[in-house]
Amino acid sequence: MRDRARQRLVAGVKSRRASPRELRQAAQRLQELQEELKQIELTPEAKQGEDRASRYSRVLRLRTMREDFEARIPRRDPDHPNGTLLALVMTIASFFLCASCVIVSLGIVQLINQKPDPTTTANGFWSAMEQKDYAQVRTNFFSPTLRVTFDQSQFANAAKQADDDYGSITNAVIQGPAQGDPNTRVTITYLVTRSKNNKDVSYKAALALLLHGGAWGVDDLGAAIDPHAAGLPTPPPTASPQPTDAPAALLRDDGDPAA
Repeated sequence: MRDRARQRLVAGVKSRRASPRELRQAAQRLQELQEELKQIELTPEAKQGEDRASRYSRVLRLRTMREDFEARIPRRDPDHPNGTLLALVMTIASFFLCASCVIVSLGIVQLINQKPDPTTTANGFWSAMEQKDYAQVRTNFFSPTLRVTFDQSQFANAAKQADDDYGSITNAVIQGPAQGDPNTRVTITYLVTRSKNNKDVSYKAALALLLHGGAWGVDDLGAAIDPHAAGLPTPPPTASPQPTDAPAALLRDDGDPAA
């Protein structure tokens, strides 16, 4: 109750502004207090200091008062985090942050400096050819020049004709490194295998790839859909069925079919 009353009194004094008269009286009262302090005789302890016994007695008295106060009002220490643990966590977090920045920076630099690979484009071409996805072949793997040379129906018809004559493509194995200028145009040779009626034939086909607009595209099919150009013999034409004569037993002597 006393503490609350004191707080209200202090709050009231702080919220109240002193008048000019009160300020003059306060200054006068301050001078009077200073004069009274000058007339007060100092104790010997204040002039010469305490002796050892008095100082020890005062320390014991203060210690007793402190223990009594802490017994009535327990001290609550604020919760401070462990400094060593906090430093360790900050060190690990800083390390991972720096490592992440370095990895991201290296990835960006590698992505900027990464050059397209013609072999990847050529392998994708043969993979789509094995799946007979001729629309994807022309759209994704042809150079602009070859795309103009072959429209979709022309290329699809030529590829299907090669499948009918020599069999479907079952495998394409690269033969040696790419030849040519890796910044403009290269040629990659493959050993292509086709299968028809459980019989395999193999031939070499050289794909010419052109770098255009930062991407590689097949610019010359070579023998990819023309195995005859690679040395395979032209398949024999498929025999068409011929009409047969009527059996002799079904003919009469006059040549008319028997009824």
